[in-house]
Amino acid sequence: MNICYAALSGRVVAMILLLLPCRLVAGVAPGDSLQHFDCWLASTNSDFQRLKLEHAQAMADARARLVEVRQLLQGAAARRDPETGYALLLEKMQLDESIRLLEADAALKQLRLRYRKGIEMLKMLYEKILSLDHHFTSLRTSQQIARISNPHEYPEFKALNGMLEERMKKKFGFSLPALLESNPYLSATYSLVGLALGIGDTRQDQANMEKISCILDFTVRMDQQLNVIQYETEFLRDANLSLKRECELLFNDCTRQIGYSTPLVQCRDQDDWEQLFNQLERYIEVAEQALETNPAIPRKAHANLQFSIDRIVHFLDQYCAFIAQGNGYYRKFGRIAGSYQHEARCAAVLPDTFSSLKSDIEITLEKFNNAYYLPEMQGSRLKDLLYGIED
Repeated sequence: MNICYAALSGRVVAMILLLLPCRLVAGVAPGDSLQHFDCWLASTNSDFQRLKLEHAQAMADARARLVEVRQLLQGAAARRDPETGYALLLEKMQLDESIRLLEADAALKQLRLRYRKGIEMLKMLYEKILSLDHHFTSLRTSQQIARISNPHEYPEFKALNGMLEERMKKKFGFSLPALLESNPYLSATYSLVGLALGIGDTRQDQANMEKISCILDFTVRMDQQLNVIQYETEFLRDANLSLKRECELLFNDCTRQIGYSTPLVQCRDQDDWEQLFNQLERYIEVAEQALETNPAIPRKAHANLQFSIDRIVHFLDQYCAFIAQGNGYYRKFGRIAGSYQHEARCAAVLPDTFSSLKSDIEITLEKFNNAYYLPEMQGSRLKDLLYGIED
């Protein structure tokens, strides 16, 4: 067991722990207030200091005695009396082995804590992903865009278009096929032709022209841009579902390493976290008991847990990338929704659905900026966490 594992473990754990909410360990949902985070952080620091202190105390006596034995071995008594020298040499070998076992045991304890906090991190991320899934499911983007990009959804346009269609049908025997009514460009062309022909009460047509022109201008100008919002929102929803499935598979793979086979969904629904961590304790105990008799067992345990932690950190990188992507998309959505240059002039006929869409975009962007964002894990700090690089 390499002694450097202990230093690596401590650094990585400490950085992971800085991200987890205070009350998560106590079973409270993540994402609480800064006060809860500060409470958790203080508790976490206390746990690591306690672990460090316990290791230092366990090592102190053995190292002090080892220094004495080395000095005695170099003394005259040991050189004059082979029996004395042999006894001191034997004690030195025993002390070296004892220190090696203490270091290996400390590394396992550090690894146990890192793994536990990694699982808690995965739990936290899963809750955020579920929250995102619920948020995307509740969004009305598709329905909103379908309504505001189709001029036939506007009462003013529908009323006038019905009148124009009746006139056109009587005079020319022509009406717009129902299949094409959802096409804003054809609807606009058909309506403008009807108005341009000046059929019927010209004063009435002129009175409605301003409203209809606003409706047609908005739906034609914004149709493609609003479709960008719709399609890319669907893309983000699908990407979040993929992230959710990957989180569940990762949890299953990581916990299988310690002999826990309950899927994440079931573990969460049954609040089976205590059983999971009890299984972790048993797994580490077996490795500790084999330190002296069968070193292959703790080496395998270390490899299994270390690999799981690395995968969790990699998943965290994926999560942060997804949140950054969503943040960028919704910033673009905000610019698209605010890009209609005649909004002030046409405010009277623009539907409430358009305002609701803009509000949904603002709320979602706020969530990406605050509720789901983990700025501490961006950039080089993620590499520091993964490789245990000191500041």
